[in-house]
Amino acid sequence: MRGGHVLIAGLILVGGCGSGESGGNISSSNESSLAPQADSLTAAPAVQTVDLNCGQFKPQSAQRGQPADDVGGLRQGMTEAQVRGVLLCKNPSYAINTNKNNVSIPTGGQMSQINLNADTGLDKVNVWLLGPPGGEKVVHIDRTIEYPSGKELPIANIAQEVTGKYGTFDDTGYGNQRSGWIVRSRDGERMANGNTSYGECRSHSLRTDKALPCLHSISYEVVPNQQNPALASRFNVAITSFSTTNDMIVLTTEHQAKAVRRAEENAEQGSLDL
Repeated sequence: MRGGHVLIAGLILVGGCGSGESGGNISSSNESSLAPQADSLTAAPAVQTVDLNCGQFKPQSAQRGQPADDVGGLRQGMTEAQVRGVLLCKNPSYAINTNKNNVSIPTGGQMSQINLNADTGLDKVNVWLLGPPGGEKVVHIDRTIEYPSGKELPIANIAQEVTGKYGTFDDTGYGNQRSGWIVRSRDGERMANGNTSYGECRSHSLRTDKALPCLHSISYEVVPNQQNPALASRFNVAITSFSTTNDMIVLTTEHQAKAVRRAEENAEQGSLDL
């Protein structure tokens, strides 16, 4: 990516760095067939020019030999500023909104949660960040592409491309709908649906009440077109990092302990005037 004013019309769906079990990968510098392409004759002009140094917001990638765990270049452990930068450097048409709240942690007290939503109307990205206030990091990303009429993609092509990046999924679904999961244990091993912790680890629910025995969960879902079930009307991919969630709980607990120590030091230097 280059710095300065950036206008990017296309945006890849699962594109990013890293490779799946099958050895394939989708580079963030290439056009992906999953994202609907704009019609150059009828497309509206970009909403605005984004004044960003995009060299500061390069997508992160999994370590060499590790399974891909990003969605469109967004990856666990990123800060809110990095998320915004990656999104806007890819497509300045995103409307980005956030809301903040607090969630309880097992040791008592709370930590900060940021829910970030980016939306172009047909391309929606949701990101959850957790951590001490000001130190929140990405623990979940999901993205949904809705295809405009006449630009639907074959479901078989989508399944092949997703598998090429992330690896072989445990396929599920009903009727013509296609979906699948990849669940990994804390040591990075692939979990089978017969393992006792598979069901709990497969969930994309935010769990801050306890540490789960899972690294992350990846899923995809394709909703078929009603008129032609071989084509997709909507596609979703999601990743939840349970290990990063636990790391943020530990970090928040450490911040709380430091605050208590500072209060104790201040108390030693003064006393209550009762």
